Amino acid sequence: MEIPNEHTERLQAKAKEHGLYIQSGTMLETDAKWPGAVFNATCLIGPEGILSKYRKVNPWIPYEVQASPHDVPGYDEPLFPVADTPIGRLGCAICYDWIFPEALRQLAANGAEVLIRVSAYMDPWGATEPMDWWTVVNRCRALENTAFVVAANQGASLRHYPPYSWPGGSMVVDFDGRILAQASPGPGERIVTAPLDITALRHERAVRRGHHMLAHLRTEAYPVYRGHVYPAPTDRTGPGDLSYEGNNARIEAAKAGRQGGGRPA
Repeated sequence: MEIPNEHTERLQAKAKEHGLYIQSGTMLETDAKWPGAVFNATCLIGPEGILSKYRKVNPWIPYEVQASPHDVPGYDEPLFPVADTPIGRLGCAICYDWIFPEALRQLAANGAEVLIRVSAYMDPWGATEPMDWWTVVNRCRALENTAFVVAANQGASLRHYPPYSWPGGSMVVDFDGRILAQASPGPGERIVTAPLDITALRHERAVRRGHHMLAHLRTEAYPVYRGHVYPAPTDRTGPGDLSYEGNNARIEAAKAGRQGGGRPA
């Protein structure tokens, strides 16, 4: 579907009615500007309408076959938009994006003070021991970017969606990685609330010297970013030609390119 649509219009009506800022769930989006591409997108919506739209840069490959805007030839829109709102500067990334620290680092570099995660992050990597990637990653992204994290995760039972289940665990984390609130894991609906002191965050970013990773970043030190790792999809005719098999082939090409000293292909 295109954006805006009936879903974003209903969210805008609620935002206007209650004076809210709402990060939508994700939706499969088409855009006449990028024919053939299907994006996984989420919108930040306020009383004044859609404030920003994020398209998932890191689909969960090989299984997801949506287009990454990064891979679309000629793509000229911001990959990591940040919206300046009365409640803070808000940036969002989707689910698997959060396993890449670069994605959230770029949002923080673009000014984000609150990092929002919308997810259907499933077991066994979810919000329960022994792995609990959900909690570990959310806390780490908060502390390494000196930013609040607001992370919403789907809770759904294996009984209804075999072979998958989603353990929930939606949470709010402060800029030092402390969990301010977290839903109990399991299927069903939970409501999580916590205060975010944006003034305290801005003060901390201004006065902190040690552990200010955004200021301490030695970007030139990392040769991994000087070349391609995961190949851009130049071997196909358009973004509509994605497939599970093609994703697997590109993964194998990326792994082969990493051999021999770890230099990018």
